[in-house]
Amino acid sequence: MARPEPNDLIHQIQSKSLEDFRLQEQANFLKKYSSSEVLHLLDIVQNKLIHTHTGLLEKGIRSAWVGALYAFFDRDLDPFHPDHFEIFELIVGDIEKAYLFVSQGNIDPGIWAYETFDYGIKQVYYLDWKLYLSKICY
Repeated sequence: MARPEPNDLIHQIQSKSLEDFRLQEQANFLKKYSSSEVLHLLDIVQNKLIHTHTGLLEKGIRSAWVGALYAFFDRDLDPFHPDHFEIFELIVGDIEKAYLFVSQGNIDPGIWAYETFDYGIKQVYYLDWKLYLSKICY
């Protein structure tokens, strides 16, 4: 399994297409876990990682963090474990890189929010694969 890269996010944003099955998957994912718990954890993440981003970039980072937190719930992993928490900083860097590239054009805020949320999920799934599942397979 390859690690999600900023170029993957850039490609998804530039395609400007949200397939129905992906939208339905994300909606089902959101229903699965308590949004109040996720938002409480988001507050903790934001307090630990102070960033001065604003506007659409800040919304993209928050969206990716929320996606990551939902994925941590889905994988039954502690987002604050030392081996896991660094993913939030990695996400910031990746979202910044993607934003610098796609902000040269017109960014659809809905697609931006959807794709950054999905990117956060992908990062946690990759982390789970890298730290745990790949060792079980081999």
